[in-house]
Amino acid sequence: MKTGSTIVIVGAGLAGAEAAFALRDGGYEGRLVVVGREAWPPYERPPLSKAFLQGELPRDRLWLRPAKSYTEENIELQLGTEVTAIDRAQRCVHLNTGAVLGYDKLLLATGGEARRLTIPGAELEGVCELKSLDDADRLRAELVEGRSVVIIGGGYVGMEFAATACQAGCQVTVLESQGRVLSRSLSAVIARFLQNEHERRGVRVLTHSSVTRIEGDEHVNAVVLSDGTWLPADVVLVSIGNEASDALARGGSLPVNRGIVVDREGRTTDPHVFAAGDCTVSRCEGFDAPLRLESVQHATLQARRAAAAMLGQPAGRDEVPWFWSDQFDIKLQMAGLPLPGDAELVRGDPQSGRFSVIYQNADRLTAIQCVNASADFAAAKKMITERRRFALALLSDPLVSLRDVRSIRAVSESVL
Repeated sequence: MKTGSTIVIVGAGLAGAEAAFALRDGGYEGRLVVVGREAWPPYERPPLSKAFLQGELPRDRLWLRPAKSYTEENIELQLGTEVTAIDRAQRCVHLNTGAVLGYDKLLLATGGEARRLTIPGAELEGVCELKSLDDADRLRAELVEGRSVVIIGGGYVGMEFAATACQAGCQVTVLESQGRVLSRSLSAVIARFLQNEHERRGVRVLTHSSVTRIEGDEHVNAVVLSDGTWLPADVVLVSIGNEASDALARGGSLPVNRGIVVDREGRTTDPHVFAAGDCTVSRCEGFDAPLRLESVQHATLQARRAAAAMLGQPAGRDEVPWFWSDQFDIKLQMAGLPLPGDAELVRGDPQSGRFSVIYQNADRLTAIQCVNASADFAAAKKMITERRRFALALLSDPLVSLRDVRSIRAVSESVL
């Protein structure tokens, strides 16, 4: 792209920051503007539910890059500023300050928004979400020993926060509408293990729970379930999932399907507009509908690919998607995506607290989910890229490392 050009990035999160530096690394010398709604420079979000809330990580350790890095790379950060509309015909964006920014290329890295609870009392003080640093600041002040904490939603953020609040000495109750926590994304074996571990350490988990209202005068004091159960609550965390922040794309008449529709390089249907990170959906092999993957690794990879595509450079090879979650002293690591119809193979004994669940079909190993089994995770990431099956007897034998299994080319004739 020509030196006098302008690239505007909407969103000062991980994907936006990663794309900005990738553009400079790729040789882009034009004007580069990153517009962020929050007042903070780009920061890491995963520690918000864990180390930052526990007081183990100071605020300045959250920043993705030192402040001087943006100055040195001539990246303009316009923080505390919101893009209100895209004018694709004029190739410009309108800001809430009244200013207008023209662009040659535009990257939407707007992330996701926490789903809101729409029941009586949801607006009371003490009813919180945990999506941003400001949210974490508010919750950090609320985690006082002896307080009653109710968490609505047993997903990753909800369960990580449950562990943090429990360790802070709070009385913690998790409300999950399904039959077990983390049921939408984890093997039943691992989900049950994690739920049991939380309960063993003092977290109360109520499944098949439906909240009808939250009570209090100005500040919350209770959560009421559909069966009449009344739960005292000094703090309520609403953690019922995220939705793609795709309003700008919809307003700009770009294709949206529960997220901004992009190809593997982050292209939209407009050759001048790209998107990356949690706000996007794209096609994944083996799935009928486009998927939205929420992970640090995916946002990083997609941002780099979009930057390369904007510069007309090769996108690089695919990477196996991977995810993680830390709850108490339990490290959960996942690689790959289980496909519809995959069968599960448990490797190791869940009672030991160290085991994995492997997903394999008639053609290949597709995914692994590991509990305190980092060696399995590291080896399986490589095995998934080889797109082949592995011997069942070896996969299921925890005495044989997956690294050794990978080196054996023979594949069992048996089928899971």
